[in-house]
Amino acid sequence: MKQFFSRKFPVSRKLLKIVLAVCVSACMLIILLKPSVYVASALNGVKLWALVVLPALLPFFFFTALLSKISVTEKLAKILEKPCKKLFKTSGFAAYVFLMSVLSGYPVGAKIIGDLGENGLIDSDDATRTSTFCSTSGPLFIVGSVGVGMFGSASVGKTLLLTHVLSALVTGLIFRFFGKSSCVETARKPLLKEPPESDNVLYDCVYSSVVSIATVGGFICVFYVVADILQNLDALYPLWKAISLITKNEEISKAFAYGLIECTRGCKTLALCGLSTYSLTFASALISFGGVSVLVQSVAFLKKANVKISVFLLAKIVQTSLSFVLLFIF
Repeated sequence: MKQFFSRKFPVSRKLLKIVLAVCVSACMLIILLKPSVYVASALNGVKLWALVVLPALLPFFFFTALLSKISVTEKLAKILEKPCKKLFKTSGFAAYVFLMSVLSGYPVGAKIIGDLGENGLIDSDDATRTSTFCSTSGPLFIVGSVGVGMFGSASVGKTLLLTHVLSALVTGLIFRFFGKSSCVETARKPLLKEPPESDNVLYDCVYSSVVSIATVGGFICVFYVVADILQNLDALYPLWKAISLITKNEEISKAFAYGLIECTRGCKTLALCGLSTYSLTFASALISFGGVSVLVQSVAFLKKANVKISVFLLAKIVQTSLSFVLLFIF
């Protein structure tokens, strides 16, 4: 993408850097003007990470790393090679990634794809196709936090989970035609880059897991502050105003617009608007989109596998739209 812009649109790339620099400088100035407000905001992000994300994701990060180290993922991929190749035109690793992503939630799927790509077990096209349906939220968040905790209904949470998983699978079927279908049998695929042998597997798994979960915490903290800045400035006014023309409800429209930055906050605000068709459909869309915070986390991991980020982002938009429509139908 960078090379494309540098060749075709050199001015656009320079302009993008200038705009980004201005926005970052403006955020720093706003924080300096009201430090107490935004220090508290950052603290809320750290609390969310420490109390909810850390205990939920760290064990999954560790166990997925351990399974990879002892070659369980390769054996499972061999078993599931044929159905994955037939349905999604991916290697058998996609089934393992999807299972772990659905069980544990963002950004575990993206991290595993990054690890597989970094170890040479999947190529760029295979990783890209896998990323289109293996970046999902998990039942702990959807049923527990959103369904029961926010909307006060387990059945609502189960419906949200069903539409979320279905939308991911349909998205994978749509993007199965991306790139070259060059995946060969997992058992015969050679490693492109031999991972170094280690006598301390447990240490390596814990170390990589802690680094990954700390990275996730950094993203959450930063985007919690960014979300508060945008909300306090009402910077997304044109977006939520346009949405309110359809919903005829400003509160729901605001909740969705700002939920695009930070998903958890958006779902919580939607729940406060009451149980309705729009509050549920927009919550379903937000869960599938994940928010900018989750997208940036996912991209950071997916880059290690040379995933086509433009395709991944397009797939998230398609999945978001499908989630909205499917829940509306249900």
